[in-house]
Parts: sequence; C-alpha cells; structure tokens
Amino acid sequence: LDHLETDRRIDRRRIGCAGLSGGGLQTLNLAAMDRRVKAAVVSGYFYGVKESLLILNSNCVCNLVPHLWESFDMGDIGALVAPRGLFVETGSRDSLNGKSNLDNVRSQVRIAGKVFSAFGARRNLVHHVFDGEHRWDGTRAIPWMQQVLE
Repeated sequence: LDHLETDRRIDRRRIGCAGLSGGGLQTLNLAAMDRRVKAAVVSGYFYGVKESLLILNSNCVCNLVPHLWESFDMGDIGALVAPRGLFVETGSRDSLNGKSNLDNVRSQVRIAGKVFSAFGARRNLVHHVFDGEHRWDGTRAIPWMQQVLE
C-alpha cells in the first residue's frame, strides 16, 4: 500500500483488496491491520480455525498462525475491519468450511457482525454463500466492491 500511494494514478481513498483461500487470509489480515483498505473481499477463508484447520488437519496448514486460534478466531480478525467494508464469500460445499460446514462460517460472521453493529455499520459486512466448492465466485463480490469504492 505504501508503494501504491506513490503512484499518482491511484486514488488513495478507493483502495480495495480481494483474495481466495490463502489470498483471503492475506486480504483479511491486511484489511484488519491497515485502515487504508476501504473494502475487502475474503473468499474461501472465513471459518472457525479449530474446526477447519486443526480437526481437519489435512487442510492446508500454510494458512494457520500457530496458537492464534486459542485467543482469536476469524470473526475476531474480521471485526477489526469494521466499520469499513468486508465481503465474505463462501462456497456451500467448500471442504475448508469444516465439519459443520456453513454453521462454522456463519458463527464467525456473527462474531464480526456484533462489532460492525456496534459501529452502526452492520450493512458493511456482507456474507454471500454460492453453490460450489473451494473457488472464487465473484458474482456479487465484484459489484459490491465497485459500489463501496465509488
């Protein structure tokens, strides 16, 4: 972001970020830590870590920050994005969702939603479930990002 801001063609007020899977992890962390990100799309990476990366330990552990889940989970990290825009995209049959599938994802969206609500910005957190596995969808995420960054 520091480098982007040196480019006169970049509108610093309209910076967004999107990623799938490990890219979703990077997007989530960047948006949580840097308020210059006005809109973030996290695809295929917003679930309870214990269920998705520890119990189902055959999933990609490259997306696991050791011991972080003992104190914080995805919903807590997503809450740090509030009140800015956060769009969570989830495949209905994504194996990374964990044993309880969409319930594991929705529990994290609810955690983040409490903080967005406290900011009076609950509408800035969107969760879209599409029919599919672990993949990028974008059918609602891209228009959402364009609208948020207008």
